[in-house]
Amino acid sequence: MRSAVLFLGVLFPMLLASCREHTPAPAAAPATPAAARVAAAEAKAAAVPAPLPPTPEELEAGAAALRERAVLMHAIFGTKFNPAANEAPIEMRAPDEPDLSMYTIEPVAHAFLPNGDAALVANALIVRADRDGIRVHTDGGLLNVFILRKADGRWTLLKHHANVARLGTWERIGTAKFMHLAPGKPGLAMLYGSAFQGYVDRYLSLFDLGAADLRDLTGDGIAVSASALACEPADTETCYDVTSGWRFAVSASGAAYNDLVFQFRGEEDSKKDVRRKGGEGPRLASDITRLDGAARYAYDGKTYVLVEGKNLAKSH
Repeated sequence: MRSAVLFLGVLFPMLLASCREHTPAPAAAPATPAAARVAAAEAKAAAVPAPLPPTPEELEAGAAALRERAVLMHAIFGTKFNPAANEAPIEMRAPDEPDLSMYTIEPVAHAFLPNGDAALVANALIVRADRDGIRVHTDGGLLNVFILRKADGRWTLLKHHANVARLGTWERIGTAKFMHLAPGKPGLAMLYGSAFQGYVDRYLSLFDLGAADLRDLTGDGIAVSASALACEPADTETCYDVTSGWRFAVSASGAAYNDLVFQFRGEEDSKKDVRRKGGEGPRLASDITRLDGAARYAYDGKTYVLVEGKNLAKSH
């Protein structure tokens, strides 16, 4: 027991340093006015007030989570787990591909289920000889879920849901949240998206952690927000910014999983031509429409489908 405590005491500082995300190197200076507008818009979006520093309680909670996650990774991979890098190697197949490949497993989040089992959510990054720390912007990460059970004071692996879905961008799977999809049905929500040339989209996928075979219950994800950050007011394209809040509601049809209810807010600027008669070319001015609406999704036995309202984020 004393050796385990010493192991974790040494392990945590290394994990804390290694768990910080490696931000991709900034792109070269824009070469065109359009690229400059994109860069300026993204910089403006990033110019938000700095978050408040974490409280001592939040720091301790984060430290405890890292220690727990390290124990789970060590239970799965043994000496193959590298605590300094917070990763472990594994050989498995990619979705819809027959050949085995080497991957690096990166733990993302974990939770303890009502029956006492642990669910560890991880990203799988394919091993490439020429990677050199570089991630592909257009590729999503690969979602992996490990279910573990504790017996006689030790965690053992029960099930590995390997490469369940490709989500997100920069070869990362996004943010994991744990909740109940219905009474007695613990679930996993993955929030992920992409930002490319000033267009930002975000999606939600749901998974039943108690299922024998893990799959995305939403199909290909449900849009939860959409923005055109680089939209130029003087251009003819429509500018938009739509966000939403979402929650579960008791299934109106008695389905296996609760309904999903979204409340959307935002605006779009479709522009209007205010040029004088006979003038050359359009002279555009803002024509802003406030967006406000709701949407309800229900599980139909195979996937979540829209049953009420309109998904305003998907419309863009």
